[in-house]
Amino acid sequence: MSWIAYYAPGSGLGHLNRGLAVCLALRDLGHDARLLSNSRFAGRLACLARCPIVGVAPELAAAYVLEARPDVLVMDTFPHGLRGERPQAPAMVHIARRLQHPLPVFGYDAVIQAEPLSPDHEALLGAAIRLPGPIRLPPGRIPTPVPPELDRDGLHLVVHSGPAGEVNQLTTLAPEPRAVINLDYYPVCNILHRAAHVYSGAGYNIMAEMLGRPNHTAIPFPRHYDDQAARLRNFFTAPADGTPLAARTIASFLP
Repeated sequence: MSWIAYYAPGSGLGHLNRGLAVCLALRDLGHDARLLSNSRFAGRLACLARCPIVGVAPELAAAYVLEARPDVLVMDTFPHGLRGERPQAPAMVHIARRLQHPLPVFGYDAVIQAEPLSPDHEALLGAAIRLPGPIRLPPGRIPTPVPPELDRDGLHLVVHSGPAGEVNQLTTLAPEPRAVINLDYYPVCNILHRAAHVYSGAGYNIMAEMLGRPNHTAIPFPRHYDDQAARLRNFFTAPADGTPLAARTIASFLP
């Protein structure tokens, strides 16, 4: 049976959340899609979303893919992997996002731009598929019960899982005593419509969720790889959903 592996390494939720959105869309199309990740959140998300997530350390990724033999491998990481690993499959798709220092891309059957990129980055990609909007989970797709303290309107939400200093910086922007700091509830898209205002960094997921909503204050925090300042200046302008096109593009390489 043909199947798709979506490789999304990293310790946090960023790549994992984006990969989950695409894999669920692929499974809706009737395709076997599985996430490969070393994130500490992988096990919990697999249970919540009922989507297969395989725990794979980056140094073992190439060996796993060689043995498991997916027909399509999606690389939602650097072009050559998180730590230089480069698993191989009959068809290869790269998910490109905004980076501080873009890298050249070669050896892929398709490149999908997950967001607007710099001209220099686009030149390194060559021909690429531009999505009409960001990749994101639909609200309610993962029906996690909402805790009582969040099950109300008018919330001022601080949505951030970064360092405590960044959370504190965002908290100072919210009018007390109505600010709610929530680091545990997932997925946050289920409750954003209840918020009076959202305060966050400029990471991909929250920028995608809040696209087109005026009640959002984002601070671009410094990151070694992720270019949050550029994303804040040059993100999508229309709240279209890019997930279906990403899923169809990936599925087109199945035998």
